[in-house]
Amino acid sequence: MNIRQRRHSPVRRKNKLLVTTVGILVLLGVLGTTSMNASAAFVSPTQLSEDRYDGEWVNLEGSVQNLDTQGQTATFEVTDGNYSTSVVYEGTLPETMGENRIVVAKGRVDGDTLVAKQLSVRAHEGSERPAETR
Repeated sequence: MNIRQRRHSPVRRKNKLLVTTVGILVLLGVLGTTSMNASAAFVSPTQLSEDRYDGEWVNLEGSVQNLDTQGQTATFEVTDGNYSTSVVYEGTLPETMGENRIVVAKGRVDGDTLVAKQLSVRAHEGSERPAETR
């Protein structure tokens, strides 16, 4: 019985090594993707118009204008008063999403459009915003 265990032992070690290696590679891939998304720059529509962000992940912040929804697809513009950037989002909109609300749209820049994967609506804005955050 010891001979059989010795014969199978190297195979078991190789299988364990293979499983461990695959697990580590998957973990590194998840961490890499998460850190790339977390490091997305906060930009305004004016900054997008001035710099080259095509293909990059960004957090676009500004006021919502011309909101249009058709099914699960929403299109709108985010403006900072100087420039506007078109945004396309597929999914359920936040309940507080609406015209003139301050939004942070996280997504990838595709030419003149931001393809958003996540939307966050600011809780306080304008005159209702606490003085310490203005």
